[in-house]
Amino acid sequence: MEVNEKDVKKRDVVLKWLPAVFTIIAGTFTLINYVFFDMTYKELANTKLKMENELRPREFENNLRLTLYKEVKEAIGQKDTLMQNAALLVVNEMLDTDSSFREKLINILLLSTNSQKLKETQQKLDEFQEGQVTIEPDQYTIDVFYLEDIEHEAEPRADAVCSVLQAKYPNYTVRKRLLPKSVNTRIGYQIDFNQIRYDTGTEEERLANDILKEITKHNIFQNELPALKGIKSNRKNYLSIYIRNM
Repeated sequence: MEVNEKDVKKRDVVLKWLPAVFTIIAGTFTLINYVFFDMTYKELANTKLKMENELRPREFENNLRLTLYKEVKEAIGQKDTLMQNAALLVVNEMLDTDSSFREKLINILLLSTNSQKLKETQQKLDEFQEGQVTIEPDQYTIDVFYLEDIEHEAEPRADAVCSVLQAKYPNYTVRKRLLPKSVNTRIGYQIDFNQIRYDTGTEEERLANDILKEITKHNIFQNELPALKGIKSNRKNYLSIYIRNM
């Protein structure tokens, strides 16, 4: 069979470029595999990171629960009233968003030999917390707090302040409230002088000044008038007055 010269040339060209074509094809597959692997690796890495971020809070919460349970168990076992009281306060503070587990630990503590004192402390904390969440945002609320550590001195003045403000602002909600010792130790409180707190740069600032003038006019405090203290607050139409001493 005769071999056509053109066919020979075509064959030679194909043979010449065939290795290069295979190299390109192989390189293309390698590139595709690399891109696919890189994308898969990144997806897996992102999935792993997401899972870790989701698990860390749960792990922290579980560890916190276990630690608090051990503290409560130890406080009950040692029959130490100070330790039991401290455990009660820590449980309330650390489990403020986990009402179910908090209630379980509190019930365990209330079965101790110091149960009556703990019940009184818990009742004060519950009443304070209930007052914090029952504020009407559509009308002004003025809370007049008296400190538990000087209750006998501060409460009569709180009564006097409430009476004056209720007469002055009949359309406002004026409430007398106890500030428990355990709450006053928290950051954001730590009240050590008479004061009126209001949201800075709002209409509340004008109202706080008017309240101070009204209190001064009725001569409720002989030694220390409440100081005006502007704070940043997310509560609308709310002022708080703290009464510590004369």
